[in-house]
Amino acid sequence: MKINKTGGVLLIAFLTIGLNSCASFETATINTNKWLAQKIQPSKIIRNGEVFFEGKLSDGSTFSVFQDDKIDIDQYYYYNSLYQDFGWSNNGSNWTGSAFNRQPKFGQIYINPRKRVAIYFYPIGTFAAFKVSINND
Repeated sequence: MKINKTGGVLLIAFLTIGLNSCASFETATINTNKWLAQKIQPSKIIRNGEVFFEGKLSDGSTFSVFQDDKIDIDQYYYYNSLYQDFGWSNNGSNWTGSAFNRQPKFGQIYINPRKRVAIYFYPIGTFAAFKVSINND
């Protein structure tokens, strides 16, 4: 199989973008109060404070996701917030709601630009919350 020069450049560009954990959300701005979902492998999650995920919003703002001690302390608060935003309610022991309510998917990170927080659902069923920093230069 031959790949011409243009095809090779496009292939390299695609792989570079895809492998750098970067996402673009075309209908979200820094004021979006919705949970934006993106698939990400668990091996890409870094828990040492370094940025492990970046993206771009439709208003030209960029964001980065990283571990933060304050968010770690509040992770259940943000977890509950995500479920409530998806339409679920909790009676103290169980989440209840309609079969039509949105459910988080394992192996995806959910980013809320307005709340400046992200939640990752590991494929094994656990979760972690992360800080979202937005740069709108």
